[in-house]
Amino acid sequence: MMAQLQLALASDSKSMNLPVESDAPSEQPSLGKPKTSLFGVFKTLVIAFVVVVSLLSFPSVLPWMVAFWLVWASVLLFRNRPGWLPLLTCFVILAVKLVPRTPAMIVLGCVMLIVIAIRIRYRHHRLYDRRFAGFCVAALWGCWGWMFYEFHAIANSSRTLVLDPARPVVCLGDSLTQGMIPDRGYPGALEAMIRVPVVNRGFSGIATSQGLGQMDRVLADHPQVVVIELGGHDFLKGHSRAATKANLLKMIQTCRDHDAEVILMEIPRGFIFDPFASLEREIAYEQDVQLVADTWLRQIVVMSPVAPPGMWMPGFQLSDDGIHSNPAGSKAIAVRVAEALQKMVGDDIRVKPTPKNR
Repeated sequence: MMAQLQLALASDSKSMNLPVESDAPSEQPSLGKPKTSLFGVFKTLVIAFVVVVSLLSFPSVLPWMVAFWLVWASVLLFRNRPGWLPLLTCFVILAVKLVPRTPAMIVLGCVMLIVIAIRIRYRHHRLYDRRFAGFCVAALWGCWGWMFYEFHAIANSSRTLVLDPARPVVCLGDSLTQGMIPDRGYPGALEAMIRVPVVNRGFSGIATSQGLGQMDRVLADHPQVVVIELGGHDFLKGHSRAATKANLLKMIQTCRDHDAEVILMEIPRGFIFDPFASLEREIAYEQDVQLVADTWLRQIVVMSPVAPPGMWMPGFQLSDDGIHSNPAGSKAIAVRVAEALQKMVGDDIRVKPTPKNR
């Protein structure tokens, strides 16, 4: 009797499309789901790490940071995927970092936005194919090539000098130039690297307005090159970007009026973005000034004894106060200034190494 009743219920359940209970063990969840979830978490962490590294990238590696995101987008585009997300991420990073608003950089940003808009708007259109993707990739990389060329040209002045061994190189700056006794700052280390005299005109705590007031003393040394390391205290003291730029332009013009060229040291005002929006690069672009990229200061900060990763590594380049260079850091800065001088004047300005006795 019970068997007949169960058979009738089963028949009714089938006719009403109701689930039929079964004594068979229920299906276990797929073992692949946890793996997929873990992979998604790992992928998110990797993307977050890449974004953070991109935000922390030095100006000297900016083209390569952009190239990384373009490679990612290009691979997606050629696989007939949207590819707009890496482009949008790169565009936002460039905006946050306040990169120099030069023609090539502006055009690259505009092309990125156009490609992003097209890929979102026409994702279901027939144009969404590999041939059109190739056109987008070619446009992006063409703009990147222009940006790379321009980026290199900004840091390297087209002006050249004839070496005059009697005329010194004068270094004008704040405490990073002055140095902390007994260290004489990077000008002290620079003396051993070049064949002309080096004069240290560094004064602790000065901004560009005070630096402009020191120009008479600087020009009294009759320099052939003036290395300017100023602008950090302008930001710390709340001076405007426009005033800082005007002071630096006056210093550059005053030096050139007295037959002296200028090397401008880029001042980092933040690891992620520069509140002064790449001021020194903008000036270098407009005035054709030799630029020492801000890696010179970021390098010694990274090698600090008071914070990682420097505290875990040998060869500290920052003093215990976490602000000023020690002798090793001053030497590292001097190497970059000497390289900039060599680009302007030629190899003859460098002290030739003494051959070792065999």
